[in-house]
Amino acid sequence: MQAARRAVIVGGSMSGLLAAALLGRIGWDVDVFERSTVELVGRGAGITAHPELLDVLELSGAGTRELGVEVDRRIAIDERGRVIAERPLRQILTSWDRLQRLLRDREPDGRYHLGHTFVSAEQDARGVTVRFAEGRVERADLLVGGDGFRSSVRAQVAPDSQPVYAGYVVWRGAPDEASLSAATRASIVPYFTFFLPERQQVIGYPIAGLNNELRPGRRRYNFIWYRVVPEDRLRDMCTDAEGRHHEFSIAPPLIRDDIIAEMRATAQTTMAPPFLDVLRRIARPFFTPIYDLVSPRMVFGRTVLIGDAASVARPHMGYGVSKAAEDARVLAEALAARPDDIDGALAEFEARRLPVGERVVRHAQMLGTHLGVGVRTEQDRLTSKALQDPNAMLRHIAVPHFLDAPLPGREA
Repeated sequence: MQAARRAVIVGGSMSGLLAAALLGRIGWDVDVFERSTVELVGRGAGITAHPELLDVLELSGAGTRELGVEVDRRIAIDERGRVIAERPLRQILTSWDRLQRLLRDREPDGRYHLGHTFVSAEQDARGVTVRFAEGRVERADLLVGGDGFRSSVRAQVAPDSQPVYAGYVVWRGAPDEASLSAATRASIVPYFTFFLPERQQVIGYPIAGLNNELRPGRRRYNFIWYRVVPEDRLRDMCTDAEGRHHEFSIAPPLIRDDIIAEMRATAQTTMAPPFLDVLRRIARPFFTPIYDLVSPRMVFGRTVLIGDAASVARPHMGYGVSKAAEDARVLAEALAARPDDIDGALAEFEARRLPVGERVVRHAQMLGTHLGVGVRTEQDRLTSKALQDPNAMLRHIAVPHFLDAPLPGREA
């Protein structure tokens, strides 16, 4: 009888946990190694639950019970807070914390290891040897790089795959619903709400509160504000009070007070009243620069990249976790179908998932033309112009099965 196959997963967030759950269900021994020395909590806000994510959560055994807040429509408001467009669409809006907890609870005792920093992997015909900075060495049939946007695994196997700045950032925060004014709670909180001033996108929706509270009044409100930022200004924004520049992004606690003050001053003159109320209730907003990234491959011998380690799309579709879920599902499916041919299974996985990642990244780039950046072709110009209509944004931002519906200006 053949011994169980073994996988080492680097990265203990969404991608790693999804892969661990699904590989475990097909009989693999799986260990997850996370470089953080403490449990991952509070590292994100809202997540749109696409059908693919819901299916994988059920398949993994985590389930979807009390996953998040359900809304039944989306609206767009003008600068005075008046509704100017609306569209029925039922969606479940969950949170990073809720998903992390659901998936973390699926991990068997002793198989999730904090405080392990990936250093290198050495491969041969039979598998891979994984080394960590803390001295641990692991031998496995497969190494899964699920360690996100700044993947250490990708840095080893595909060092030339570097993020490209998209030309804008997103400001975020999630205040308690109870802290908002009665007018704000009535006008925008029950819905997936858009405010679309020139070259900006402001989006908000309700998510679970502390301890997964889903009752109205005890939830949080997820705030998202896309702003165009030139590259030289971004460098300044990613420089902390001590003068240290942080490559790619800066940790929220290190964002300078003057950067936040400038953002609030701009909001005071441009933001619709309900969203301005939301922003005022966020004690310390933070920003994330937006990047594009596509690795030319997902499989490198017995090392495989999934989720954001493989490709990063701009978050206009809210699809990052769903893409990671599908990567994990297809990987497990291919390995289950070819239990004696890991290399063949990995080739099948890459053939199925690499084109999808590329399409998702390109689709997100096209949605980004709404902000007036990345407009390089006549089709880009037509798409950008068409997306200025709020109804078009309601039809295309963070909607299910988005790849099945061509964007405006690209119907042909």
